[in-house]
Amino acid sequence: MKRMSSKFTILFMMFAVLFTPVLQGFTNESVSAKAQDNRNVSQEEFIKSLVEMLDVDMESEADLIDHLRVAQNINIVSRDEVETFAPNEKITREQAYVFLIRALNLANSYGTSILEQYRDYRTVSNSAKEYLAAASYLGFVGEEIVLRPNAPLKQQDLAYILSHYETNIDKIAIVHTNDLHGRVLYNPEIREMGFGKIAQIVENTRDSYENTFVFDMGDTFHGTNYVNFNRGMTAIAAMNAIGYDAMVPGNHDFNYGQDRLLEISDALEFPIVSANVLKEEGEYLPPYEILERNGKSFALIGMVATDTPEKTHPDGVRGLSFEDEVEYTQMYVDQLKDEVDHIIVLSHSGFYTDERIAEQVDGVDLILGGHSHTTIETPRKIGGTYVTQAYEHGKAVGFTTMLFYNDELIGINGHLKRDSDQLQEQPDIAGLLETYKAEVEEALEEVIGTVDVYLDGAREHVRIQETNLGNMVSDAQRDYLDTDIAFTNGGNIRASLNPGEVKVADIYTVLPFDNTLVKLELTGDQILRSLEHSVRLYPSQNGGFLHVSGMTFSFQPANPAGERVVEVIVGGEPLELERTYTVATNDFLAAGGDGYTMFGEGRLVANTGELLSTVMINYIADQKPIPGLEGRIVNLGQ
Repeated sequence: MKRMSSKFTILFMMFAVLFTPVLQGFTNESVSAKAQDNRNVSQEEFIKSLVEMLDVDMESEADLIDHLRVAQNINIVSRDEVETFAPNEKITREQAYVFLIRALNLANSYGTSILEQYRDYRTVSNSAKEYLAAASYLGFVGEEIVLRPNAPLKQQDLAYILSHYETNIDKIAIVHTNDLHGRVLYNPEIREMGFGKIAQIVENTRDSYENTFVFDMGDTFHGTNYVNFNRGMTAIAAMNAIGYDAMVPGNHDFNYGQDRLLEISDALEFPIVSANVLKEEGEYLPPYEILERNGKSFALIGMVATDTPEKTHPDGVRGLSFEDEVEYTQMYVDQLKDEVDHIIVLSHSGFYTDERIAEQVDGVDLILGGHSHTTIETPRKIGGTYVTQAYEHGKAVGFTTMLFYNDELIGINGHLKRDSDQLQEQPDIAGLLETYKAEVEEALEEVIGTVDVYLDGAREHVRIQETNLGNMVSDAQRDYLDTDIAFTNGGNIRASLNPGEVKVADIYTVLPFDNTLVKLELTGDQILRSLEHSVRLYPSQNGGFLHVSGMTFSFQPANPAGERVVEVIVGGEPLELERTYTVATNDFLAAGGDGYTMFGEGRLVANTGELLSTVMINYIADQKPIPGLEGRIVNLGQ
């Protein structure tokens, strides 16, 4: 063999000196990368990765406890598994696939015979076979010829799982709201996100998911000053700007009357659907809408609660019928199932009705609910249908994802998104809302009428005795609902009214709570027990002290509590214990507030959804009589 020339030798040595560090660097990086890929994944790492894969919003300083709480809420881990969780221990491949498949919330199970293609399929635990079969069928195992269920999951395995979910599982994201009840503004004290933060959630979702729907499940346009003053326009403007895709009306969306709801429908830039609300000549609103995403068609069928006539003012729904939700859902599913790929019910009927639809109707993929204010952390599979709902008042927003593999719907997962310091209001929507807020606050300065006497709402008076303001509030309630009697609790009255001009803002100072007007049927016995409850603490101040209209009563404070009421007169006649009377009161008392459990024994005739403040404003504006002290409540001990 010939020796190298000295010239070539010198060049070779120079090359070695110059490039060996570079080559060595490449080698070291490759070794480092390979070592990183082969590093075991801990249980903590895997759970955090799954939670982040599902786009659950976490605070920047969120720790393992927060991630485990979320994972438990959305059924990835059980309570027992949380208690035995070992964050620093390696997670096995079998454990990882079990948690992964739970996270997908699959529609179907897959035959375990698919596992027989792997040499070591017999080593899979019996309890995990269906999970690993699903993971294999859906492509999460890759092209391996062994499962190695007891081997630790490696970083490269985790990377493959996450990549496969991202690129091979098609997703249609749905952001959904329900039962906002006019909470359009951000309220940090009770974490009501308002449309500003809801808009940011929608924007974030659209940035992350090419195919996104945004739906609302009703009770949206009524409930606070910021929508009541302009009969829903604030919510209409915000929802149009956000770009909602469809909604179903709620019972309280009829509070302005059925004609106004039709006007709202015309003002919305997206459809509002209700299949089971009919007028004499046919449909009241379109029963359904068909939308497309990612080459797939979706029928959206609207369902409104059949108890709507009992949950709003009867005048608002006169002439309308509210048909059985199960029957009408099945009817429209039968009509549409061959025309579309998937069927979603937008429901304002309450969880238990949604549950009945899911159990009894074939062909519905997903029910997005409202009306019952139910908190469902992740979609529940009932029969062949998924059901979910996102609490109330914008304290939570639903994020639900339809998952497809090889063009087949394989599951529906999701979670609730809540307020956090990291979530900011979307600037354009926040600016729009600020404009409407300013208009409303200007309206608060409107003079609605005058009063020529001092109306006593002093705390030390309304909680122990009759006052003219307590009488007036009670009279306004009874006048609005045309009932036999009315009750107002003294704790609901928070200020007096001076003689002279009365502004809208004054009424909201007197009645600052968002209490709504309710009509009940109570027996004379239930009424008597209510009055005993009212005076049981006298002479101590009591927020539950009742002011009355349409009746008088006397009580003897020297008697034992529960035996103090001496005489009750209703409409000029003695109270009859067996007779049923109609009663106007507020939703707080009707629900048993201040200990009035006897109100819950009666029959709810109507929950009008009308704010007591609005009832009072109209009463004064219409120049109705202002009562004095009339001896409606007589203290025999004075």
